[in-house]
Amino acid sequence: MGRTSGVVEPVNESPGIVTHSSGQYRILVNKQAVILSYQGLSPISPPISRFGLSYFVGSRRMGRSYVHEKKGHVYQAPVGYYANRRAWDMAPGYETDQTPDFSRPITAECLFCHGSSAAVAEVNRLVRPDLIRGIGCERCHGDATEHSRLVNPAKLAPRSRDSVCEQCHLSGAARVVKAGRRLADFTPGEDLARYLQVFTDPDAPIRVNGHADSLATSKCRRGSGDRLWCGSCHNPHRETQVNDVCRSCHRVEHAGKVQGSNPTDCTSCHMPKGRARDGGHTVYTDHSIPRRPRAAREHTPEAVVAFFAGDVSPRDLGLAYAQLAGRYRDVKYAERAYALLRTAVGQFPGDAPLWLGLGRLLQAAGHEIEAIAAYERVLNLDPDNTDALTRLANAYESNNNRAKALPLRERLANLMP
Repeated sequence: MGRTSGVVEPVNESPGIVTHSSGQYRILVNKQAVILSYQGLSPISPPISRFGLSYFVGSRRMGRSYVHEKKGHVYQAPVGYYANRRAWDMAPGYETDQTPDFSRPITAECLFCHGSSAAVAEVNRLVRPDLIRGIGCERCHGDATEHSRLVNPAKLAPRSRDSVCEQCHLSGAARVVKAGRRLADFTPGEDLARYLQVFTDPDAPIRVNGHADSLATSKCRRGSGDRLWCGSCHNPHRETQVNDVCRSCHRVEHAGKVQGSNPTDCTSCHMPKGRARDGGHTVYTDHSIPRRPRAAREHTPEAVVAFFAGDVSPRDLGLAYAQLAGRYRDVKYAERAYALLRTAVGQFPGDAPLWLGLGRLLQAAGHEIEAIAAYERVLNLDPDNTDALTRLANAYESNNNRAKALPLRERLANLMP
């Protein structure tokens, strides 16, 4: 975990070329730097652009994303390195882009699981370069200023114990930060459900960070009570013999029946690796511990359910469906989200994420005037919200109101590359 983000060292990087519909990307490595060079494929494309790749995100066990710096803030590069293929390719989320995109800001929210220091930054604020330096001990063990205050996750009550891992390894179909909360304020020993509601699709295929939600669906987990948890197989301080964990319950040996499986390795059949639909060109372990390997497939959830027990607010469920509407561009999610969020605005009138979700839905449905009002509400509550600034400027321009769009573009120019 200490290698989940940091400063790029050229000696550890490889050159490469990625040819894509958005252009050709060359990764150049010398003794001093790693340079990303972009050239459009059209004869009338603009001149070659060059960006220094100063930081990385990802340990490179599976893959690694890269970061370039502009005006003291950092932005994701559109290409990444895939260790299983030993090759560069488009980064997850950039595969279908038709134009080059070097302006996606890295926020504290998206870096939370790759940099402990990012927890101190505000959500929706651009991340400073000094926050990209891996996961430290405090992320799992809490405040390290006094040794007596350190937390041992294995000795916590099951819900608090599991929360330590779930803060990064429970993705679900949608994660929603609760009203008035910040995920950065979570500390080991607490119940993550105080800060997040996670909505899962029990029939979902493998996801990049869906380890905890997949494990929760497994027969092993459900049959063990609270004894089986992430730490049963994963010890960050030393190697764990996973077969020994399996045999502590399953005492009858059986020969592997799947061609190519290893009968002495339980995970070769029951925790197989498969491609994650949201993970670009990578494969991840199936933590649902299936009896037989599950086939890879496309999947769109019909509905989602709350992972944490308790009442589910229309606000949280509405924002979850709004996330799904944006991801799948499916009107059924948008309709569900809009109905729920309209119900919730009376209860949470000062909730910027709620108004931003409403604005996105309204704009996608072509209701530009109503969307503008929602985005203006967001900026009254959160003046530096780059998403709202961008969307509001776009909405003004589509309504031929360049006079109002111009100052928003100027504000964004001070933040974006």
